[in-house]
Amino acid sequence: MTAPAVQWTGQDTPAGIGGATAPTRQRTAGGWWALVPTLAALGFGWWRLDARDLWNDELITWHVTSLSADQFRMLVGNIDLVHAGYYVIMSVLTTLTGDATTALRLPSVVAVGLTAGLVTLIGRRLFDTPVGVLAGLVLALLPTVSRYAQEARSYALVTLAAVAATWLFLRAVDRPTRGRWWAYGVLLVLVGWLHFVALLVVVAHVCYLWRAVDGEEPRWRWAASTGIAGLFVLPLLVLGSRQSGQISWVENDGDAVLRFLENLTGTMAALVVVVVLAVLAVATAGPERRPAALMLVVWAVLPPIAGYLTFSLLHLFLARYFLFTVPAWALLAAFGVCRTAQVLTRGRLPAAWLAGALVLLPVLAWQTLPAQEKVRSNEADGQPHYLDAVRYLGQQVKPGDGVAYNDGFGGASDVARKATDYGLRDQPRPRDVFAAVPARETGWLTARECKDPAPCVGDTRRIWLVETGHLNDPLAGLPPAREALLRQRFLVRHVERFDRVRVVLLERKPA
Repeated sequence: MTAPAVQWTGQDTPAGIGGATAPTRQRTAGGWWALVPTLAALGFGWWRLDARDLWNDELITWHVTSLSADQFRMLVGNIDLVHAGYYVIMSVLTTLTGDATTALRLPSVVAVGLTAGLVTLIGRRLFDTPVGVLAGLVLALLPTVSRYAQEARSYALVTLAAVAATWLFLRAVDRPTRGRWWAYGVLLVLVGWLHFVALLVVVAHVCYLWRAVDGEEPRWRWAASTGIAGLFVLPLLVLGSRQSGQISWVENDGDAVLRFLENLTGTMAALVVVVVLAVLAVATAGPERRPAALMLVVWAVLPPIAGYLTFSLLHLFLARYFLFTVPAWALLAAFGVCRTAQVLTRGRLPAAWLAGALVLLPVLAWQTLPAQEKVRSNEADGQPHYLDAVRYLGQQVKPGDGVAYNDGFGGASDVARKATDYGLRDQPRPRDVFAAVPARETGWLTARECKDPAPCVGDTRRIWLVETGHLNDPLAGLPPAREALLRQRFLVRHVERFDRVRVVLLERKPA
């Protein structure tokens, strides 16, 4: 037997978030309430979707989706294997929708919308409809959710997969069938292929199975589903662990912990509110709701702790890798509001939860509004407005011109080069004069540059230099041989300034 779940269909009061079990017919009939958070999340995701430039990681997504099959295999053999599943999905989608900024980000918008709806259904299954709807709305309002709804990376899809797996797990526990357990196993494979760290949600499922479900058969079925799924994920884990050095720049010192906590929800104040409500939820859960609360606590807390403790091996202590835990925080916060409102009114007001929601949602929306603005600007990534500079470059370039980079911001990560390739993807591009081998042919994310710059420059008459060094001298900071060559043979004819990036026209000196 599963722990009882109170459901509210709009006619019955949510009496007691802990009363008698509602009929399955009522539970199913009220499922349309999930549309409310879904539409809210889709609306927030679509709001100013293209206001922020594609940043480095998103440019990598575009770059990878433009590779041939052989080039893709070579790349993931060297780097980014953990994102290979996402890249495959995006490669398929971009062939259908194109590679404009909105098209690249649209899958994440849809993923967050579906996640909010599934969170509502999970809340209904574990508690009741008010908790589910409130949890979905809280999730939609968090700035970090908006941020990754508007980013062409895997994190929104990872979160959707983890939430969908949890929902299928609860359905399989409710009515065990072979099809439901198989579907659950397939979702776990998808979770692992999108980002293996999200598989830690399975530990939360184990806790619920242990505390809320009687009998051995559900446990055996769960073990079979997860075991078979593990066979498909294990090779990716083994191979991906060999590439952990690519994120060795991640830190876990005191400042990194504070950044992690703030970035998990989008603001520190929002995190404090959510955590306080989660504590209230656990403290007031009661014996009937304690298994559900325990599952959510494990889902919310265990993965970040594991990321911190395994930092020296896996370097995973970044908030975006744990976006899939935010739905658990939203569910705990929603239950905390509803349960606290019920306790304070001693159950005398059937709609006491509504008063709590009418306080929480406006306060959360008002407090996070500045953060919502920030995540829709380049300030979110601290990246120069490369694309403004690239648009200008596209208007000015002539046949035979070359382009070069003095990218003090992007450095070896080739941000300026990728931004230029993306911005000029639909028009003839100037020759990249110092690139001996383009990134798509190196098997890495960066181009292989010329060791001897003179032959690479050849007889090029004009070179456009994209520069982010923030120095008065646009040539300062270049490799010594390249700097010497450009000073000797070229003159600075024009400098066009943009936000933290300059486009410099260099013309060859008269012979």
